[in-house]
Amino acid sequence: MSLLLVLVACNSNSRDLDSIVGVWNEYRDDPNDDYGLGTYKFNSDGTGYFMVKGYTNRQKHGFVWEKQGDKIIVDPNSTNPTILELNNGLLIEDSNLFGTIVYRKK
Repeated sequence: MSLLLVLVACNSNSRDLDSIVGVWNEYRDDPNDDYGLGTYKFNSDGTGYFMVKGYTNRQKHGFVWEKQGDKIIVDPNSTNPTILELNNGLLIEDSNLFGTIVYRKK
């Protein structure tokens, strides 16, 4: 009986990560507004990167992440981690600098 519970817990955790692992693109109403467009890539091993598109180049920053309930904590051990909330299939970031940013899974 306890083996069954462990298998169910592992399977549930795997499905939970599957909803996050992958590429998430910033959503904007105007498809021509792509300056500073952000992309998150979450890997199943708890690593990933954030990329920002500029006029002529892209900046890429690697990070570690962890899931806590409906929240994704990017760089959880830093003094200022980024907190993203998983909400109805979207990732929502409340940025002090840019306001609310919405990401959709690719």
